[in-house]
Amino acid sequence: MRGRSKVLKFRWDVVVIGGGPAGYTAAIRARQRGFNVLLVEKDELGGTCLNRGCIPSKALIHCAKVWQTVKNAGQFGVIAPEAHFDWSEMQRWANRVVSNLRRGLQSLLKHHGVTVEKGEAKIHGVNEVIVSSDDGEKVHTAKAVILAMGSSPAQIPCEPGASVLTEEQALFLPSLPKSIVVIGGGASGVELAWLFNALGVKVTLVEMLPQILPMMDAEVAEGLGQSFEKQGIDVQTSTKVNFVSARQGKTVVHTETVKIEADLVICAIGRKANSDGLSQLGINLNLDGSVAVNEWQQTTIPTVFAVGDLVHGSGTAHEGMMEGEWAVEAIARQFSGKPLPPAPKKLFIPVCTYTEPQALSVGLTEKEAKEKGLNVEIARFPWRANGAAMASALTEGFVKVIADAETKRVIGLHILGADAVNLNGEAALIVESEMTVDQAANIVRQHPSLSEGIKEALWALAGLPLHITKRPNRGRE
Repeated sequence: MRGRSKVLKFRWDVVVIGGGPAGYTAAIRARQRGFNVLLVEKDELGGTCLNRGCIPSKALIHCAKVWQTVKNAGQFGVIAPEAHFDWSEMQRWANRVVSNLRRGLQSLLKHHGVTVEKGEAKIHGVNEVIVSSDDGEKVHTAKAVILAMGSSPAQIPCEPGASVLTEEQALFLPSLPKSIVVIGGGASGVELAWLFNALGVKVTLVEMLPQILPMMDAEVAEGLGQSFEKQGIDVQTSTKVNFVSARQGKTVVHTETVKIEADLVICAIGRKANSDGLSQLGINLNLDGSVAVNEWQQTTIPTVFAVGDLVHGSGTAHEGMMEGEWAVEAIARQFSGKPLPPAPKKLFIPVCTYTEPQALSVGLTEKEAKEKGLNVEIARFPWRANGAAMASALTEGFVKVIADAETKRVIGLHILGADAVNLNGEAALIVESEMTVDQAANIVRQHPSLSEGIKEALWALAGLPLHITKRPNRGRE
């Protein structure tokens, strides 16, 4: 390559490969431990989440929710007859949000003293990392390496000429088509389906499994599916896609039973870990290509750790960030010669969608609890009985609480409704702290607030419903 310099060599305590949420969290935590840290990123800091996933999608979803609010403003006495939306301006807003957060992340890493290098990183040997860029090659040696290379969208078979985009590419459409088929009913798929339907696109959502949101409580998933149907989204579950073809300017999705024609197809069937080449180094991979790790994120090479989507394929940013912290804790103990303690507590990772209504699952679903042989008690509280929800005309959905009938501890908390995602902190605290129903119910919540919906469901589970008359049951009604 023209202008390449000679190979330079550097030594570090920790080298982190990948600048997404899992990687940059690990880098900052390692610096806070006093380690000399290099963070290598081949693209933009923030990874998929910040640049092509979580952040731009949530910014666009917020824009769509504003549009929906304006369209329905008449019921609140706000008249806006000339209101319209501009897709290109919505994208500019999302781009500004991403740019501001990226600059903030750059400043944050600099403030903490993390050295950032842009380039393609490859592990060579156990503790050697070679970084290639337009300026040449640099060889970095490290006492420990944290792999955080993330994942890439999985693809589906399609013929040449078919208009098929990944979940990432769909966020940057130059214009809105008239019709879209979204393949995949996980979190990304349902969010994209809601987004484009809210903006007037005819949307069909196809999921191979019997329910959308397979990782969530079935009752919440079913409720969201019913809401989608009311909003005009055609939801087709238990529908397997075989391939996608092109026909007379349209794209056709071929399932086992029907053919669905649309202007555009969005493939949101999951993601695959970016683990190419790692097995040759002696790092064990799982059957799906994700990296095999122990409870401390340690790979089969003791000084090499893996976090985030590299471990899960399709994971969450918040789980990857926690794993980055665990990896640094393990490295700190390695450096000090201390043995690793018992594995960190396996946390319940919240699963959520930013649709309208929003969906949240924390802890065990009803199905999971019963599969574990637990005797459970269940109560629900509908948002139509909540004052804050009524005041905002956002009464769709419910809170569902699952408790162990023997210990009375809350083991699952699931919400379908407005702003459910922002109730995650309270829900996670109740489940992770193993609170009993009475302990969780005795926390005083602001009135009126959506948080009261959790309290009301807990009251119902305790046999003392206040604003509803139903008592707990041992399964779905």
